[in-house]
Amino acid sequence: MKFGHAFQEALAAESYPRHWVEKAIPYRQLKKLLGKVREELIKTGYDPDTIHQLLADHNAEYRLETDASHLLRPKLVVRPSPGGTTPELAVEPGREPSPALTAGPCLDLGALSEPTSPALGGDSGCTSPHDCDDDHRAPDDDEWVKIPLNSDGRFFSLLQTDVTELDSLQDEERQSMNDRIRVLGAEIAEVAKPRKGLVKFSKSDLYRWREIFELYLAAQVFFSTNEAAGGLRKSDKAQKQLVWFQDEVNKRQLPQKFKIASSAAAYTQFLTLNATLLQNLQFQELNQTAITKIIKKFDKRTSLGVKSTFPKAMYSAHFISEAISKDICSQLAREVVNVVPQIVDYTCTICLCLCWLPIRLDCSHLFCIRCMIKMQNQNKRYCPLCRADVVQNANETHIDEKLVRHLEQWFPKETKEKQAYNELERRRELLGDVYVGEEPPKCLVM
Repeated sequence: MKFGHAFQEALAAESYPRHWVEKAIPYRQLKKLLGKVREELIKTGYDPDTIHQLLADHNAEYRLETDASHLLRPKLVVRPSPGGTTPELAVEPGREPSPALTAGPCLDLGALSEPTSPALGGDSGCTSPHDCDDDHRAPDDDEWVKIPLNSDGRFFSLLQTDVTELDSLQDEERQSMNDRIRVLGAEIAEVAKPRKGLVKFSKSDLYRWREIFELYLAAQVFFSTNEAAGGLRKSDKAQKQLVWFQDEVNKRQLPQKFKIASSAAAYTQFLTLNATLLQNLQFQELNQTAITKIIKKFDKRTSLGVKSTFPKAMYSAHFISEAISKDICSQLAREVVNVVPQIVDYTCTICLCLCWLPIRLDCSHLFCIRCMIKMQNQNKRYCPLCRADVVQNANETHIDEKLVRHLEQWFPKETKEKQAYNELERRRELLGDVYVGEEPPKCLVM
């Protein structure tokens, strides 16, 4: 199936908003203009094979220049032959060759091996063609003759206009999603905030939302931190990860466990926001593929070689240089996911449990009080993370009281469990395992 047909089918199949589809890359229209560019080049005597040879020998350049308004101005220039001869151009019957073409290059490229032009060697002090290298010297505009073309200007004008419109669309979508993210973040912060007292805490959805966000972070829907495949995900992989996340949440029946009615509505909005972001990512990829395809086809049919120069010349905020999804994901993590602190951010790096009571060493690294006491009892001196000689200096003044209050507020269950575990370990150290069982030890005499 040809890409143009597949492109239109994909736009229709994904149920994109109508105003999105209207701003999609006009691939078929660009393809028609490309045919006219090729015809115009052949008529002026610059068929693809000739252009390929001229470019390879550095006797022609196709420049994508931009003006002060960042508008693309394509220009084909060729280096005149020393004798001023021109190729035999294909001219329509009854029409004289264009004066601008009479200074075109000679197809006998071997004649260019001797630098008879002053610009190529007269004033540079070179005594032979081998004393200086033309390829590493900035070309003088006086050395080149512009070949008048019209179709390529229309081609790049249309392409640039549509890419600019897509950039504007992405800016609008970015703003819209950012606004929705801020509202959603405030709603989740309200239903998930910790409440003091057993009665009030029973009306909080803190732990349901924490479990949901733990699964969401594990899914790494749009952005992966894995070393082997890190960075922004492709839409197909993002879709699989989003489905996995929803399945895991449903398996644990977390939406049914919400205690506050507005939590269920907030979770639905969270899923909708992720679905919109996924659809936006799919739309971006589809249009980026269309741009890549039409530029590749342009080079194939004209041999003008704009594949590497077009992205640099194109003044695009999103489609050429970056993806909007990365910014939205960052905003989503910052204003929604991070409103519920995760225990992994407050884990002691030695015991891998909640860092209670947190001891902040002079090197600023944190460890739980039990691990610190053990290190001191073993006469260890150096911080396990930075190797600073600070362990033996730690005492009760190094307890981070502010962090203690934060952990008691956001992790009430975990802090109680860690306190009970610390007491159990302390009894074991003093009395031994035989005196510290869950049940009283059996009488050895009776």
